[in-house]
Amino acid sequence: MAAAGLLCESPDVFDPDETHVAFESAVRAWCERALAGEVPALERGEKLPYPLLRALGRELGLAEVLGATAERKLAKLRGGAETRSLREGGGDLAGDPLLTSILFKEIGRVSPGFAMVLMATLGCGMTILARGSAELVERFAIPILRFEKIGAWALTEPEAGSDAFGGMRTTAVREADGWRLRGQKTFISNAPYADVIAVFARVARESGEPLARPIVVERGTAGLEVGPPLRKMGMHDSPTGDVFLDDCRVPLGHLVGALESESRARGAAALDTLNMERAVMPSICLGILERCVEESVRHARTRRQFGRTIGEFQAVAFTIARMEVALENARNLVTKLAHAQKQGRLDARLASIAKLYCAEEATRAALAAVQVHGGSGYMADLPLEKLARDAKMFEIGGGTNEIQLQTIARALLA
Repeated sequence: MAAAGLLCESPDVFDPDETHVAFESAVRAWCERALAGEVPALERGEKLPYPLLRALGRELGLAEVLGATAERKLAKLRGGAETRSLREGGGDLAGDPLLTSILFKEIGRVSPGFAMVLMATLGCGMTILARGSAELVERFAIPILRFEKIGAWALTEPEAGSDAFGGMRTTAVREADGWRLRGQKTFISNAPYADVIAVFARVARESGEPLARPIVVERGTAGLEVGPPLRKMGMHDSPTGDVFLDDCRVPLGHLVGALESESRARGAAALDTLNMERAVMPSICLGILERCVEESVRHARTRRQFGRTIGEFQAVAFTIARMEVALENARNLVTKLAHAQKQGRLDARLASIAKLYCAEEATRAALAAVQVHGGSGYMADLPLEKLARDAKMFEIGGGTNEIQLQTIARALLA
């Protein structure tokens, strides 16, 4: 692989520092050393990604930093003084969105599926951390964010995809000693092997319409079953499965957040997690774009046909030039997203713009890179056919392209 090309090269969008440069180099080195060689076995299902996930957290210090973040939140919930970061002056992943973007961009260059494994487990942990009680944070969020437990968050249902809230049929009924859950979730990342699942359900209230709320369900709970990994077009290294809830009973305290009165039935926790997904996915797509441009430039400079390099043919040169334009635009969108998050100004419109553009261009660039490489690009020996299969998921998961367009249009026309 080529030397690191820093995500934050555009100083007018986001001012990088040496921490960002060092972190990008460290993540790329880890991906080349520990992840790249394991991708074929992960793709074939011969190995699971979770030992690697724990190694990532341990060796890059992510478990230390995110665990410390969760411990500070726990101290605050208990009314104590917040402790300071374990890495004073260093890279605090939880406090610097650009570091998060760099992390997912670098993993996306090698294995978008492994990036999804990471995103799903962090999404579960952060959902609990953001709104959970002290007990939930201590028992579930901290172990997940320390990479000791695998998390999943379950929103999509067989009849509730794009209409995730209006079509939701999973229910949570309050009983004397807890909640009784019934329903089914599908296409859930990490579900076949997750230790903890944040299940979004319609929670009945004494007054008003039900609210969509996450409820924490542990693996092994009676009434909870998970299906085997589903066969997919791509993302073979990201186990995805169904979740079945048949009179699954959990304690009352496993509800994440209060059932306060709201003007809408759409749970804020679910929307927060969706916006987090839509802020992270563009970074993974940026990694795909970056890798496709690098591989295509390298091939066009060295592959010879008709007595000259194929880069000398205008058709190939213009194809790569358009890929480079998309790469630069995607980089700027991702850094703008990180800046908005840093300022606390991330909105659904910007997240949807970034996800829509980066997903479309990553898919287009991956297919173009296969074409530039010809027959060799179609072979599994090169990373391009995997990137082409994986990229398509980002036009569907986390909200389809059409849903992103709808979100953008509503924001403009409201």
